[in-house]
Amino acid sequence: MRFIKRLLDIPVTDPDDARRRRLLNVLLLCLVGFTLAIAIVSLVLMAIGAVPPPRDMVLAYLSLPGVLLLATAIYAINRYWSGVLAGSLFLLTVTLSIFADPQLATSGLGLSTFAVPIIIASFLLRSYASFVVAALVSLLTSWVRVSLIHADPGIPLLPTFFLTALVSWVGARSMERALTELRILNRELDQRVAERTRDLAQRTQELAEALAKNQAILDSTADGVIVFDPENQAVVANPAIADLLGRPTHRITGLTLDALMGEDVDPADREKVTQLLNDRENAHSGIQFRWGKKTFAASLAPVRDNSGRVTGTVAVFRDFTREAEIDRMKSVFISVASHELRTPLSGILGYIDMLQEGVYGELTEEQRSVIGRVAANTNQLLSLANNLLDRAQIEAGRLTLRIGTFSPTELITSVQGVMDVMAQAKGLNLTSYIADDVPATLTGDRQRLHQILVNLVGNAIKFTTEGSVSIRAYMHDAHHWALAVSDTGPGIAKEAQGYVFEPFRQADDPSTRHHSGAGLGLSIVKQLVTLMGGEITLDSEVGRGSTFTIVLPCVIQQPEAGERPDRGKEK
Repeated sequence: MRFIKRLLDIPVTDPDDARRRRLLNVLLLCLVGFTLAIAIVSLVLMAIGAVPPPRDMVLAYLSLPGVLLLATAIYAINRYWSGVLAGSLFLLTVTLSIFADPQLATSGLGLSTFAVPIIIASFLLRSYASFVVAALVSLLTSWVRVSLIHADPGIPLLPTFFLTALVSWVGARSMERALTELRILNRELDQRVAERTRDLAQRTQELAEALAKNQAILDSTADGVIVFDPENQAVVANPAIADLLGRPTHRITGLTLDALMGEDVDPADREKVTQLLNDRENAHSGIQFRWGKKTFAASLAPVRDNSGRVTGTVAVFRDFTREAEIDRMKSVFISVASHELRTPLSGILGYIDMLQEGVYGELTEEQRSVIGRVAANTNQLLSLANNLLDRAQIEAGRLTLRIGTFSPTELITSVQGVMDVMAQAKGLNLTSYIADDVPATLTGDRQRLHQILVNLVGNAIKFTTEGSVSIRAYMHDAHHWALAVSDTGPGIAKEAQGYVFEPFRQADDPSTRHHSGAGLGLSIVKQLVTLMGGEITLDSEVGRGSTFTIVLPCVIQQPEAGERPDRGKEK
């Protein structure tokens, strides 16, 4: 088939010329094959006596080589010289061969044979060539009828030739236009394919570069990284996580996070981390948990495509073992140091009380003033030690609540009695209010609630120069009650409200810088409130004071017989 294809195709640049010359080669091949077939059949029939031998044997034996020689000559001209010349010779040969029998060629049946070269001309040469061949056939037919068989020119038959030429011209012209349009479409399609191929190659290169960059980042990241698919199966793991977990990356990918953690992680921590992993809308950070002998700090974030659709989750694990051990040692040290500090400080305060009571003799006014300042500083040190101890116990998880029943009225009255002296010393009005719907008896840690209120009221008095400080207790909703401490102080700026509950931080305001304090009070308050299952909020505006509100779960206890608390009145 490849040989026949090479034999028929002509290597020229014009596609129309190549098509016509190839068609001529096909016709020549068919002519040679048809002639050989006729010769073979004739020889077979003569051999078996089915047909008589021809009258002119020389002409019969020369006809086959003649046809082959003529076909070879036309093929050579078509392939190496001119397709138009070769096509013209072929049509002329076909036309003249029809006149081999003039009587038959000019009869009714013979005239229909001339439609073949007329039709072939429009496809083998140009579309208008059918009219040229029709005119040539008309002239030859008329000449043969007049000169050789002495008949009329046959003028009425000529329109048939031109009608055939017209039909052939229309068909050939339509085909040429269709082929031209098809070539144009093919060129445009090739151009688009080339452009798309270039764009695809460029995007593929950019994607490969991005993947290589991301892989380089993953490989060089010291923290362990695992990417999970929507089914929570690990699809990407970097070398760092393999080192942290002590297993190769191929033993990490394909597993869920729960399967990876297995028995190495406490069931409660495993459930917590898995729940956060299933949260596909929010990012989570600062998650600390034990994994085997190590402590990990994990961060989880959803992975989104260009349309914003979540396609997975990326988890980053950092070995927090050393930092966790340092924090534990720090908490132990602070706890021990705070405990050891409280004993001598309490002793100092005892001696100060004895001096102020005159146990060792009467003091002068100047001595009393000095002793008062010593007592104030010692109380401040004792408060700092207590705060440090509380914070260390909270961080170590050793601080426990002593749950019991208490009276909200008695709690607030006690706080007001303790803080009233401090408020009066600054010329402030300290008031309290308990709403009628607050139960007479609740359940909770009264001592820690007292500590929380003393902290909040103490801060309010410390930062308020004039006006008032108020304590309010009311029902927040059917299942929660609230404590609110308000003041008429300078207020807290919006940018500072985000960190006032952090340890060792105070609002960065000129009015607060001259006040003493380590910045632990609000931090401990927030941690205690969280430990109680509640929450604390701040509502403040510069120049309009501040309000700290604590909302706690409401566990109601029936009041004892005869208890008639004074409610709904401001004190």
